[in-house]
Parts: sequence; C-alpha cells; structure tokens
Amino acid sequence: MEDIREIMQQLNVQVWHIFREENQLADFIANMAINIEHKMVFQYFHQLPSLGKNILNIDKHQVPSVRIKPRRIYSNNGQHA
Repeated sequence: MEDIREIMQQLNVQVWHIFREENQLADFIANMAINIEHKMVFQYFHQLPSLGKNILNIDKHQVPSVRIKPRRIYSNNGQHA
C-alpha cells in the first residue's frame, strides 16, 4: 500500500469512492456484462439499450440522484423493531 501511495503522490493522482447512484451508466453496463455471454461494444448513443439511453439522458440533464438509507428503528430495550 505504501508503494501505491508513493506512486500516486509522484503522479499527483487522487482516488475517491463514488456511489453507484452517481455513476448509474457504468453500473448498468457492468451489470449487463455479467449477464451476457458475448462481447458488446457501444460506440454510439443509439446502440445503447433503452434503459442505458434513459440513464445517460438523465445524467446529461444533471438530474440529481438520491441515495436513501432506511432508518433502523429500535424499541426501548435496544432491539431492532
């Protein structure tokens, strides 16, 4: 890990985590790749499946995505309700 950090510092590289809600097209294509048996290449917008086009259009229009985490509710004795 120290070697990686050193190389990143030398190259002035930053790495950060992005939730899948903020990178929906990559998540969609990665999930699609798991479920197909042959290679697919998308060079043009019209080649994307409909859902991929929708995701890209939403991103293009900068519609915010929301990550909702369910809140856990506990009873008075500390047990999950």
